[in-house]
Amino acid sequence: MSFVSIIIPTLNEADNIKSLLEIFDNLDESVFEVIISDSAVSRDDMSFLAQKRYVKYIKSGQTGRAYQMNDGAKIAKNNIFAFLHADVRPSDSFIIDIREAINQGFSFGFFSYRFEPTSRLLDINASFTKSNGIFAGGGDQIHFMTKEVFDMMGGYNASFTIMEDFEFIKRFRKTGLPIKVISNPAIVSSRKYNHNSWLKVNLLNMLAFVMFKLGVQPDKIKNVYYKNLKNPNV
Repeated sequence: MSFVSIIIPTLNEADNIKSLLEIFDNLDESVFEVIISDSAVSRDDMSFLAQKRYVKYIKSGQTGRAYQMNDGAKIAKNNIFAFLHADVRPSDSFIIDIREAINQGFSFGFFSYRFEPTSRLLDINASFTKSNGIFAGGGDQIHFMTKEVFDMMGGYNASFTIMEDFEFIKRFRKTGLPIKVISNPAIVSSRKYNHNSWLKVNLLNMLAFVMFKLGVQPDKIKNVYYKNLKNPNV
């Protein structure tokens, strides 16, 4: 058995997946598997995945990251899960980083990230991902956890069509178990900020977070967020 199952929810992400898999092509295939959990409504061609021995592809029954990640976990063969967005680029050593965290006794954690291309303002945003603070673990931070933790938590809450990562962490904190923040950063595209503006994206991020804290229904949060951003999925 290999070490970690890397689960990636996708929606028309063929180009991003092709680029992402270039990283995995250079890693030892014996220590991981990649599970692509594609949306029920995806329309792009994923046939190239058949060339990748370490990849499993499934068509999820519904659309939504939480639902798709849960579907991917159902077929995972390993006892460690890592959940990764298709447009996030982990470091070459991220599997080693996860192994070290698990060996240190952490059953759940996430990675910091940096933007590319970046700016001073985006560096400020990224700095919040380096610690286990109030905004930690959301957005494009790679989550990792043991299968035991995933099962104990009941996976991600599929009713959350947005903010599913924050909702998971909110529940996890109640367990009192420690959280590991790995400071070897992943790379996140800054395209969303370029298509809009740093101020607009941050104001909408803050609004979404406050709505989440106030218990507003996820679909309402999603409608506000997607209505006001250009290309919100990038």
